[in-house]
Amino acid sequence: MNMQDVIRLASSYVHRLSGHTLDVLDVSKPVTLDAAVNLSKVISKLSPLVGNLIEFNTVEFLNQQNKFAEFGKWQRQDPGVSGYYFCRHSSTHARVRN
Repeated sequence: MNMQDVIRLASSYVHRLSGHTLDVLDVSKPVTLDAAVNLSKVISKLSPLVGNLIEFNTVEFLNQQNKFAEFGKWQRQDPGVSGYYFCRHSSTHARVRN
């Protein structure tokens, strides 16, 4: 399987996740008005966390697809760099940005 095939296949798997709920975070109703105000001040800080958790889940999901196992595995990039890549057993990488 060449890199174009790997990326095409991974794209089709990821597109199938559209509408799927990833249980990465649960925010419950604040118990007081003060708690709601405090939550509203920090909610924007959740975006990077949720993005990282989605990437972890995507890599895990792609590595569960048997068609990739023979050729390599998906890995997440450094947390400071968004995205993930396919690492061939021969150590040739195909980078995927999300």
